[in-house]
Formats: sequence, structure tokens, C-alpha cells
Amino acid sequence: MEFTFIPYEPGAEQLKNAVDALPANSSTSTPTVTDIAAPEAGPGIDLAAPAPTSVLGPPPSALEPPAPSPPVLHTNTRPVPFSSVLNDVNMYGSSSSEDSDNDRDDDNSNDDDSNDEGTSRKKKHKKDDFVEIPQDGVPPGQAGVESWHGRNPDRPAIPLRNHRPKQNVETLETARLKREANKQTAAKLTDAIQNIVDVRNKMAEEVAEAHNVKVELVLRRLMSLGSMKASRKISLFNAKVHHLSHPAVGRPIKLKEARRRVRLDPEWEDMDEEAEQALRDELMQHHELKKHGARATPTACMVDARFTTESIAQEMTALAERTGMIGFGFFTRTHIHDKTVPVEIESWGALEFLSQVLRMDPRDVGAKFELWAIARDKGKSLSSSGKEVVQYHEEGIRAKGRKNLRLNWKQYWTVMVVKHRLILRGWPLHDRGPCNPKLIHTIESIREVRDALKDGSSFWHRLTDPEWEREKAKVEQMLEDGDIEATKRKVRSDKNTKKRRESPEREPQATRSRANKSKARRVWNEESEEETEKETEMVKAKKKKSKKRSRAEGDDRNRDEPPKKKKRTLKSSKSASDNPDRFQEMQKKLRTLAKAKRVSTQLPPVIRGSRRPGPPGVRATPEELASVR
Repeated sequence: MEFTFIPYEPGAEQLKNAVDALPANSSTSTPTVTDIAAPEAGPGIDLAAPAPTSVLGPPPSALEPPAPSPPVLHTNTRPVPFSSVLNDVNMYGSSSSEDSDNDRDDDNSNDDDSNDEGTSRKKKHKKDDFVEIPQDGVPPGQAGVESWHGRNPDRPAIPLRNHRPKQNVETLETARLKREANKQTAAKLTDAIQNIVDVRNKMAEEVAEAHNVKVELVLRRLMSLGSMKASRKISLFNAKVHHLSHPAVGRPIKLKEARRRVRLDPEWEDMDEEAEQALRDELMQHHELKKHGARATPTACMVDARFTTESIAQEMTALAERTGMIGFGFFTRTHIHDKTVPVEIESWGALEFLSQVLRMDPRDVGAKFELWAIARDKGKSLSSSGKEVVQYHEEGIRAKGRKNLRLNWKQYWTVMVVKHRLILRGWPLHDRGPCNPKLIHTIESIREVRDALKDGSSFWHRLTDPEWEREKAKVEQMLEDGDIEATKRKVRSDKNTKKRRESPEREPQATRSRANKSKARRVWNEESEEETEKETEMVKAKKKKSKKRSRAEGDDRNRDEPPKKKKRTLKSSKSASDNPDRFQEMQKKLRTLAKAKRVSTQLPPVIRGSRRPGPPGVRATPEELASVR
């Protein structure tokens, strides 16, 4: 086997480190390739052989300045826990004081035994410690209220893995030999696959050279590769293996044995389509359980939350570096007994938006978000779930542009579907059609309806013209068959009877309006309107005559009597403000009066006649008026 030495091309950081490592009296200012990394000559290594030329051309010289490396935009890709206002929680250990006290007591109680026997304090697993986990995923004695699954018994639980059974020496040696044999087989398979890849690449180069295109384009077209990969369908082989390795009854078998049975057992070869579809559905349910199932223990919840948030943080940072799209997020628990740590995630410092624009501390926002998430649980009773269902229905109708429309469950098909063209898709209950939440009397059914409306599987849809025609024909057929009843409008009790008219002498009473029964309007006849007009004209004429008479009498009285003297009045505060000394004097006198007789300390704009400053209706004495003036 021959080896060819490829010169090492340092980057910016390697060159900087190499220059710093050179001695001070070195004459060379820029290090060469041999100064940085020059391997010693050995057997099978040809240092004089020229470097292989690349398709893109010869490599740049080491003496040339290297290309600048891309800047490191964001290195922190882990979620940062923010301070919680509730009890402290430690994701990596016990968080409650009771657990620490119990551990301390156990250590103190075992001190004597450990000192006497000279053994370590490490707990030794006994045979009874390895228990078999049932298929429902709930370990015995761990389905308490403190776990997420214990507080949500209606949600399916992810089964826990069984403890690995103990193995003797012979079994361990056999397993070691099997692993070595498997490694050799895997190495041979890797070599064979590599030969195929080399042949494929050589053929791709020939095709690219013949058609004057890039090799990458040929490989992409050959392998049907894309930038994004879609989730593949469930294969029948995996469904059969899952059915054998996860039996409903009995102890599961190993994965290798299940695959061998599926390949060799003729029972699994000839199967009808219904059986194959049943196996696929079983595997699909298992996948959904692993995605959306509830964790059975608090420790499993903590581990899942920790690794999932770290993965989300890495994906957000990678997305920002690839596309420039940034964001932030807060993750917190939803129950007071949960032990998960609330964390905040950001990419490229996106949390600065809260402090710079909204003037809010991100830690305060996280703490308030945690309190809201814990306190927003409205309970799981029948009435509270029914209220949530009604709220989801109203939001769905408003989203379709019908803000003032009210739900009419009694005439759902004739009014909501035919008249208003709104239909409820994805109704989860199969024993009954869309109905009022008040008619659902079981908590399981109302929760099923609530969850369907919440996750979007059940929603209100506005019918198009073709859809409306089809639904209208269905409703007419249902009416003919008697499946539904169209309730007609209530007939008035005075239908086909003549209405009595009131006499014109008195004002008729208000009549009911058909459009709005709460409002009434008065009906006036012509005679009553003429009478009211005459009365108003007469009243106006009398008022004019009385005014003229009073003016004439006043003029005669003024001619006979001498003119009256005007009463002395103080000027307003505006004129008093022109003379500040006089104004301050008046204020002092008013303060003394206020202390003696509890009058107002504020100077009014005008003080007239015998009125004094103070509450209305109080007369001032002559002495007080003289002192004020």
C-alpha cells in the first residue's frame, strides 16, 4: 500500500498560533508549511511526491494570506434557565428539601454499617429491584399525583424500558464473540459499499464530462436528492417486526429474533390487505404514542424537557446562521408539582427586543409567563370544559366573518348550514352529531370535543357554492326521511283577526314594532296634531304679550323714581392680581377669619354686597365686610 503526503494548508488561527510560538530571534516573519507541520519521513511515505491537483486547481501557497474565516455569530446554543418566583427546581437532582433530608438521614443511618464492614455506600441492586414494567407504561407505585401522567390519567403513557437482566460469564463471552464477528461483517460490508460508491462516482464523472455539466448535478439527479427529506411511509416489514417485538400479551422477544422470524416464517409472507393494514395502523399508533404520550415519571419529564429544549436551541441558532431568521422563546411548566426548569431560548440576541423596545426585563417576562401558565388552568370539571367548548365555537364563527351570529343548535342543519353556509368539520363524537355542549353529560366526551377544537382537527368551515349545493341536497333528503325536523316560526295568537282602533279623542297607546319589540312608536292622527300646533302658537303669543307689558311698566317706573345707587363690589381676582400688596392683605384677613369662624380660605373672583367668602347661603356681618374691604 502506497501513501502520498498532502501538504498541510493552515488557516488563520493556525498561522497565528504558529507565529506566536516562534522564537523571538527568528528571522522569518511568516511561517512556512514545514515550520508548522512537517512530518518525519517514514516507511511508505514519500515526501518528495507532488501533491495531487484538484479539479478546482492547485492549492494556494502557504505564504499567501489565508482567506478570512466566517465570523462566529452565536456560540451559546443551550437554553438559559431564568429565575422562578416559585419553589426552586433542580433539573439535575432532587429539588425538594424533603428528599435532601431523607438522603441525609439515610447516610447517617448507614454510617455505622459502612464503617464496620468497610464497604462503600454505593447502593447494590438486588434481584427484586429488577421489576417488569407493564404494557400500559405505568410502573408500580410511581403513578402518583406528582407525575405528569398521574395528573393526566386520560392521556396514554409512554412505556418504560425493562431493566437489562443479569448475564453470567458464559453469556458475556458469547456476546463478545458475536460483537467481534459482527464488526468484521460490518467492515466487509463497508468495503463492498465503498467499491460501489467509487464506481458510481467514476461513472458520474464520465457522464458530466460528456454533457459538460457538474458532477454534483449528475449525482443529485442520479440519487434523486433534495435539500429537504420528507418522512417516509411505514413499511410492512417494520410493522411485522414491531408486532412481534411488542406483543399485547406475554414477554417481548428480542429485535433480532423478531426480524429472523419475519424473514423465515412463511406465516408472515401470505397476508391479506386487511391484516397488513392492521399491522401498519398498530405501528402508526406506536409512533404517535412516542410523540405525544405522557411521561410516566417526573424524572422522565425532566430529561425529556432538557434534551428537547437543547435541541430547539441548536436548531434556532442553525436557522439564524443559515437564513438570518432570529427568534426567542420561553418554556415553563404548567403545574406547580412539575420539576422541569423554566428556560429561555434566543438566537443572535433576540431577547434584547424586550429590553430595548418594550422596556421589559426578559427575566420578569419569564417569571410572569410561568405564573400565568400555572394559574390559567381552569379545572377539568364538566362545566369548565363546556365553557371552553362554547368559547372555541364563538371564536371559530368570528374567524369566518360572522361576528353577530349566534349558534342555533336546534336548527343547525337548516339555519347554520343552509342559511348561513357554516358547517362544523371534524366532529369527534360518533354516537351523535353536532349538538349543544349542554347536552353532553360525560366528562370524557366533552374533553374529546374540547381537545378536537383546541388542536384544530375540528373547525368551522365556510361552504363554497358547490359544497353548499351538496349540503343543501343532503339536508332536504334528511327532512324528507324525518331524520331532522325544521321548527317553524311561532304563529301569532291574533292572526286573521281585525285590530281595534282607538277613539280620536284621546291619544292612542304605543303599538308594537315588528322589527324591534323593545322600542315603541306613537301614532298620532291629523286632528290631534292640529290641536297641538294651535296650542303651541297660543302659548307663544301669550309670552310675547307678557314681555311687552313688563317692558312698558319698567320704563314708566324708571321715569318717576330717582336712579338707584350701585352697590359697592370688590373687583375680580384678575384686577386684584394687578395690585399684589392689596391682594396679599385681603388673603391674610381671610385667613384670620377662617381660623376664628371656619370660613373658606380661598378668595372668590367677586364678593358682592352682604355675601362673605365661604359656603353658599351664609351671610356676612357688617364688621366682617368692613374688615375685608
